[in-house]
Amino acid sequence: MAEDIRHRAADALLALIPLYYKNVIRHRPSITGIQVAQLHTLGILMKHKAMPMSEIGSCLYISRPYMTRLADLMIKDDLVERRPDPADRRVINLAITEKGKKYLKQSITWYRKDLKENLAGLDDDDLGNLCIALEDAYQILSKLQLR
Repeated sequence: MAEDIRHRAADALLALIPLYYKNVIRHRPSITGIQVAQLHTLGILMKHKAMPMSEIGSCLYISRPYMTRLADLMIKDDLVERRPDPADRRVINLAITEKGKKYLKQSITWYRKDLKENLAGLDDDDLGNLCIALEDAYQILSKLQLR
């Protein structure tokens, strides 16, 4: 029984990813894959302050070459900066800059506004059910211990 439920949960999560992409991300012509990856990177750095590129790439399932390209673009745009790791000078961390924090905050505000407009097409019952389901999913998924 537990194995069947895990299988169903995994399938449901996998089905949500392309649905979210199709209905929320893809139809926005101004959003590129690089911008999405930048926002995810900035979000991680807001939480963790500074991290090696390899760890960020691992968290986001981004290959090392793509992560290097992404970091270079973000450094060029002054969204992040390279900093030596205080515990190991051989390690170079990425850290979010003030401009990066501002960009992330503005982007979140824009995405929230855009999502609210999209949600206006739902009736109150669907909206309430969606809200409860998403809040429950967040609470449950935050309990997962990632390896």
